[in-house]
Amino acid sequence: MPAKTDTGPAPETIRGFGPIDFIPGKKGGRYPYCHSLVLKGEETWVVDPAADKDYLRHLAQTRRVSAVFISHYHEDHQKYNYLFPQARFYVPAAEAPAFTSLEGVFHLMGLEDPQFRDYWRKILIKDFRFRPLTNLIPYHPGQRFQNGEIILEIIPSPGHTPGHSCFFFPNQDLIFLADVDLTPFGPWYGDATSDLEAFEATLDHLQQLKASTFITAHEKGVFTYEEAQSGLASFKQAIATRQARLLEMLKTPRTLNQLAAGHFFYGKPKEPPFVYLHIETQMLKKHLDRLLKQGAVRQTPTGYLAV
Repeated sequence: MPAKTDTGPAPETIRGFGPIDFIPGKKGGRYPYCHSLVLKGEETWVVDPAADKDYLRHLAQTRRVSAVFISHYHEDHQKYNYLFPQARFYVPAAEAPAFTSLEGVFHLMGLEDPQFRDYWRKILIKDFRFRPLTNLIPYHPGQRFQNGEIILEIIPSPGHTPGHSCFFFPNQDLIFLADVDLTPFGPWYGDATSDLEAFEATLDHLQQLKASTFITAHEKGVFTYEEAQSGLASFKQAIATRQARLLEMLKTPRTLNQLAAGHFFYGKPKEPPFVYLHIETQMLKKHLDRLLKQGAVRQTPTGYLAV
């Protein structure tokens, strides 16, 4: 199983870091919610608006939110975009098409199954109120934005998704890790365009960065530097542990479908099954492709077999 980290309970109250407020997400910041940040400088900005509808609606009614920064295209990081129709939306340039059309979303996810596409279209429109963003501004790696005493710097952190980005706030000595979330589950790379090697490189890079506070988008949320270092190491170890477990299983030939049907990552059936079968398949395929390149497994008529 993936390495486990004692991350502690998710926070239930707003925490302030100078002009930056940490807004805890509903359900402990678990899907379909995430923790958000509110930046109160010369303007009011929001990062990943998916924490709490009542709080964000009140914010929209009492302050003029002029900008929203989104770390990546996943729906649980932009659940309440619609509350800020007047805002400029800053999104990763590599994923810009996913903010303007459902076809862009489907492409990044790798959705070809008509049943899954129809299901996901309904979910995104009904539950996440997906609407193409028109006031869209793509951001790029290393770009900096200033809001009074707040500087937001884009840290490219691909792997989870192609354009996944972390945000560094040097004046507050704080890094927002988004979906490098340091949860016990470990890294998630279940889209067709997720990248295992890129994710590992991201984790190596993030371990070189220093800040007194690290904030993730899910679960525990707020980490000290030391806690984040431990969490990043455990997160990377989870990938190696998964690969070792997979090699052990492949002492007996197994097909990709057999492995995915065995709930390799999630450990048990989850609903709806075709959604989780897609995720399991995508994540397994990344490991199997790597093992083939390494010569650690080979393909046989009855499935993949460890060499």
